[in-house]
Amino acid sequence: MTGRLGSDDASGKGRQPILDVQVLGLANSTPPGDCNGVIMREAMSDKTPERRPTAAAVLDRLVENYPGPAFIVGQGIRVVEANEAARPLVLALRDGHDALIDLIERTRHGTEGRKIDVVIDRRRVFEVSAMPFGAAVLVMARDGTEDYLRRGQLTDQIERLTDIVDCLPDFSFETDMDGRFTFCAPERIFGYAARELVGRFATEIIDADWLSGRSDPFSSDVLLTDREVWLLAADGTSLRCLVSARPVRDDMGRRVGLRGIARDVTAAQSRETALMQALDRERLRGAVIDAMRGDGGPERAIRVAAEASMATLHAKGALVVGRDGMGRMVPVIGIGAIEAGMDETLAAEVERIAAKGQVVGRVEARAVGEQTALIAIAAEGSTAVGALVLIRGSRQHWHGAQAGILGAVADQLGLALGIRERVARLEEQSRVDALTGIMNRRAFQDDLPVKLRQADRLRRSGALLLIDLDAFKPLNDRFGHAGGDKALTLLGTMFRERLRAGDLVSRLGGDEFAFWLDGADSAGAFAKAGNLFEMLEEFDRRLDLPGANLGFSMGIALYEPGSRESIDALTKRADAALYRAKAAGRDRAEMAPSSGAG
Repeated sequence: MTGRLGSDDASGKGRQPILDVQVLGLANSTPPGDCNGVIMREAMSDKTPERRPTAAAVLDRLVENYPGPAFIVGQGIRVVEANEAARPLVLALRDGHDALIDLIERTRHGTEGRKIDVVIDRRRVFEVSAMPFGAAVLVMARDGTEDYLRRGQLTDQIERLTDIVDCLPDFSFETDMDGRFTFCAPERIFGYAARELVGRFATEIIDADWLSGRSDPFSSDVLLTDREVWLLAADGTSLRCLVSARPVRDDMGRRVGLRGIARDVTAAQSRETALMQALDRERLRGAVIDAMRGDGGPERAIRVAAEASMATLHAKGALVVGRDGMGRMVPVIGIGAIEAGMDETLAAEVERIAAKGQVVGRVEARAVGEQTALIAIAAEGSTAVGALVLIRGSRQHWHGAQAGILGAVADQLGLALGIRERVARLEEQSRVDALTGIMNRRAFQDDLPVKLRQADRLRRSGALLLIDLDAFKPLNDRFGHAGGDKALTLLGTMFRERLRAGDLVSRLGGDEFAFWLDGADSAGAFAKAGNLFEMLEEFDRRLDLPGANLGFSMGIALYEPGSRESIDALTKRADAALYRAKAAGRDRAEMAPSSGAG
């Protein structure tokens, strides 16, 4: 229900406005001034209804049937017709709403319609259109409050999302169908400015070595979830990233781009790697310590260190080098792929590294033939006592983290090797005659059975020489025990100087000595005897005791491989030959009959 636009007067001069904007209410229901109705019609002076012109009827019907707010403004800002939905706008116009008044005035003086958004009471928004009709203005509107609120919420969400994306450390991106970046955030990405990346192919920041043989992940046609991709920072540093992205498709389902994020996990991976290395290091150290505390002692700890290090650091072989009773670096234990002769080569290399000093924590890589070795010096205090060595192929390089782990294990190994060295030194001392520095009787008796078994296995002979000094008692009486000790010490030194590899020499006690000549036959045994007799001239000169005139007699017994002759039987034959030499005038050697002689 709407109020009348106007009526013709009695004189026929045309329509006159019949409703003032300040008189608004429901027609035929409420008195003037009450705004609960639609329009309160002002009584015409002549009270006589007239027939409306066709244009007025059309406008009247338009205002009445329009689904949204609609009203007609006559002269000034007087509303002459309005529907119920127009109430908020009419009230706002009455209250002097600047935007509405300006819209009406500009429309009245123009030839085209105009459109603006009008906010009422800061909470309602109308899209208002105005069109001129002669002196009147038709105003129609649409309540856009909900759309405005939705747009506002969307704008807020976009701004909020933009702020969040800018604050995130992850690389947010969008690419086009060719793999070029069309959007990048935040402002600084891996050292690049975001604007520098837009328009560039994503492949330009992918590590070329990693990409070789792989498809471009930034042109993926499928969903990516935490795909590992190595990117290049602006300074050329390789970054391990995890990329999650979803293809963007058009209405036809064709891929037109990709949206996603890339998370730099390089630092996290480094921390994880460092943690794993620390765990490996502590686990290996703990294994060595536990082995030391167990029943196996140092030897067990040494083996555990070699086996565990080889497994943890993925080596082909492991070697432990330690000092023997004489202080020399020698192979202690080797496991895995240790080529023939490599252990001795590595032991010599350890000796050279240890000679440099500053051995604590020293770890060095060395090429050994077709292999590469990682050598970690094991020290006790500041003294090198050995090394833990790992072997792998020459193309498999060792890294600093692996060197750190091996060095930590070598630190613990140093204690075990130190104990082993001291035990070896004690054992060596228990086997060595303190005066002459050569083997004592016990050591000779321990090693001689091994030599006989070796002779049987290799099917080669050997010779046992028993030596008894001549005129030692007169020397001792004349020069005292100091002179006798000097003679025995020098004799032991000169015997050791003439010792071949594989041979044995021992002081059996007093002025008695013994040689084992590995692989010697009768001729070889007599040749050795002759060499020792020739030594006496040099011995007298070095002894420098005038008139000492020391000599010796010698008995020789050959061991025939496969004869199964006992050590006692062999010794008795050599001893009998010795007494024959003494009985025959001394300073001579006698050969014992073979073990099969009658």
